[in-house]
This record gives sequence, structure tokens and C-alpha cells, in this order.
Amino acid sequence: MEIAFDIANIPGPEAGEVVSPEVAGRYISRAKRPLLVVGSEILRDEFFVAIAIEIGKKGIPIAATGHSISGFVEQGYEDARYYNLHELTNCLRDPEWRGIDGQGGHDMVIFFGILYYYASQMLSCIKNFATEPLVRTLSIDRYYHPNARMSFGNIPPGREDEYRAMLKQLVSAIER
Repeated sequence: MEIAFDIANIPGPEAGEVVSPEVAGRYISRAKRPLLVVGSEILRDEFFVAIAIEIGKKGIPIAATGHSISGFVEQGYEDARYYNLHELTNCLRDPEWRGIDGQGGHDMVIFFGILYYYASQMLSCIKNFATEPLVRTLSIDRYYHPNARMSFGNIPPGREDEYRAMLKQLVSAIER
């Protein structure tokens, strides 16, 4: 079993499963209404913004939280929508919410580039308090998130190229 990146992160009796990029891509491909939620950590490198845009171009709506929206504006990508992460988390818990695009609720939420401790709490809230229909969560950050239903494993410092390759594999595996 993978160990949480932040050892104070105690997920309770149910911990998320570590998945490969290919498996994560298959889950995203099968989802009816996936949503990509990105945070300001993607602004550390243009590569991460480009990966988010590639995922968005596969027909997956993007909710840009914090000041991450600036990365999309700089790249000329107009399909990302700004959302406050707390408000978005509350919306995801609401079975009556019509989704970020008004087309219906989301059955899978992909977290990417959100500060670890912040994402952990939002994932915990969705895992423990979302009502039906079930919202599956996936973290594609470089750190294991036990509160996500599925997560990449911890990728130690110095292995950034491995993480970048995983993100590229994920994008390739998404068929929409």
C-alpha cells in the first residue's frame, strides 16, 4: 500500500487505489461526465498547463481554481472556467447541480495541480459527503492522495521526467 505524501493525512478505513496512467485513462474514457479541476501548481511549468489543455481538448471541461486561470489565458485557451475550489466541492456534493457547463452532474472529477493539503480536504469531503449519484475522484498529481478513489503513486524528487512521461501516457490513453 502506498503511503500518503503527508503523513498526517489519515484517510479512514478506505484509502484510494494507486493506478497507472493507462488505467486512469480508461476510467476517464468510460466516464459519462468527467471534469478536470486544476489548481495553481500547474503554473510551475508550462508543460503542466499544456497537459491540462490537451485533456480539455478531449472534450473534458476544465474548472480552473485559484489563479490557475491565468495559465489558460496566457495560452489563449478560452474553454477553462474559473471556480472557487470550496464552492466547486460543495456543488459536486449536490445531486441537483447541473455541472460546470449546465449539461448535468459530473461522475468523475480529476484533480491536478492543487496544493496537497487543500486537495486532500476537498477529496475527503467528496468521498465522505457526496450523495448519489456517486462521484469518482482521481488525482493525477505526483503525490499519492489516499482520499481520492484513484491516484498516481508518490514520485520522489529528481524523477520529474518520469512524472511528465506518466502525464503524456495518461493523455494518450484517454479516448473520447
